[in-house]
Amino acid sequence: MDEKRFDHLVPQRLDDSGKFLFWDTDVAMAFVVFVMLGILVSQPITCAAIGAFAAYAYNRLKSGRHPGLAAHLAYWHLGLRRPRELPPSHLRELHG
Repeated sequence: MDEKRFDHLVPQRLDDSGKFLFWDTDVAMAFVVFVMLGILVSQPITCAAIGAFAAYAYNRLKSGRHPGLAAHLAYWHLGLRRPRELPPSHLRELHG
């Protein structure tokens, strides 16, 4: 049986990121936020389409980068609390 075909069903290692259906959790949240916003403004189909594009764009942005990209973006651009894995800002090297 082709193992690559079923790799989205069950995480293979403890270090694998969480999944929501077949998406990574952070990519799914990009979609869910827009769907919830669409429900609030009575435009769920339009906002679901925008959410699908946002999830696609975010997935393309994070491909090939550090797995904690969402935490880094939240810290630097939204002013949220500093993640434990993020080094002090005066250090310019990221080992990860």
